[in-house]
Amino acid sequence: MSTTVRLKDKTAILRERRFATFFAGNVVSKVGDAAVPVAFALAAYQVSGSAVGITWVLLSLWGARFFMVATGGRIADRYDRIKVMIGADVLRIVAQGALALLFAGLLPVESWHLCLSAALYGVGTALYNPAQIGLTPELVPEGRLQDANGLLSLVADVAFLLGPVLAGVLMGTVGFAWVLWLDVASFAVNLVLLLRLSRIHTPARRARSAAPVEAEAEAADTEDTRFRAGFAVMAQYPWFGFGMALWFVISLGIGLTAIAGPVIAVDSLGGTGAWSVLATCLAIGSLLGSLTVISASKQHPWKAAAVVVTLGAVLQFTTLTLRDHLPTAVIAASFALCALTTAACGIVWGTAYQSEIPERYLSRVGSVDNFVNAVGVPVGMLLGGLFTDHYDAVFLVLSLLLVLLALPAARLAGRGRKATS
Repeated sequence: MSTTVRLKDKTAILRERRFATFFAGNVVSKVGDAAVPVAFALAAYQVSGSAVGITWVLLSLWGARFFMVATGGRIADRYDRIKVMIGADVLRIVAQGALALLFAGLLPVESWHLCLSAALYGVGTALYNPAQIGLTPELVPEGRLQDANGLLSLVADVAFLLGPVLAGVLMGTVGFAWVLWLDVASFAVNLVLLLRLSRIHTPARRARSAAPVEAEAEAADTEDTRFRAGFAVMAQYPWFGFGMALWFVISLGIGLTAIAGPVIAVDSLGGTGAWSVLATCLAIGSLLGSLTVISASKQHPWKAAAVVVTLGAVLQFTTLTLRDHLPTAVIAASFALCALTTAACGIVWGTAYQSEIPERYLSRVGSVDNFVNAVGVPVGMLLGGLFTDHYDAVFLVLSLLLVLLALPAARLAGRGRKATS
């Protein structure tokens, strides 16, 4: 079967009205978000006059996500997930809309305004993402879940590629206020589509009929809505615990590369132009990774993906360690391959736990997944700042950790199937 035919078959899932409604809102929202990270950083620098302003804005965003991610998973598992997503979008509209009014001349803009907006935005994201993770399996047949996750990942990758270009154009023409208004408009469209989805979709927990004994057991389980219940799932599903540990180290590597990459590019690879090439390869590789999963003829197992994502990351760390003996093109290729395997295996990972872990745990488990990323990336950035003279040793330690974790992660994968009660 040709790639074109396979892609047509994979996108046939968009004929399903509920997923199509959800996906359309996701596309609009991601396009609206695309320019925000770069534009926000530029605006923070313009307002504060120094890089410190950018740091405080990023800390506000990541800090809010860090402290609220537990609450996001707990709320999404306890209440209607679509309503949680609607509330999250309302909060993000308020955050961006209020800041847009300030930049339109309502009041003089100060750095704390940007920090407050970023924090509210982070809270909204911490509420929205776990709810989306739990909702997606409710909207598609289990056999098409990987296709759905692949399409969602593809949209995120395209937005990531377009973001810097779109931010540069908008900031140079209409200004930051209109970047914010575009984001507000995209959230508003997503809000309307979520309201429509809430009318045509019955939450799985309400639709499911269970035997009296099963229902009683489930009710007792659902009472524990604390965030730590998400970690407790790891005891029931050891493969998830090892997989989550593996992704934590991958997240450390992503954060480390964000800091070490530019430093190495300037010191060893010829300057900032080399880092631009490497960053572009990361974006292209991530996009190709999503396309690879979408065009695949069958659903890939997490057992194989755990090994593949490890090999991709270790290859990138190895080329960076050997940077003085390799051409920039080889290092760039390793960046693209690492991003490809990370994106593709990330889709497989999400599909695996959405398929195998009971629905009543999904948002809490999803919040653990988000928590690992929210902690791992900034900790990796911290490592990049602290060990500027010892990058080779850090690369070696991360590579060893990945190999040690990949073995049990692959060995245990697929042993526990989804429970129904």
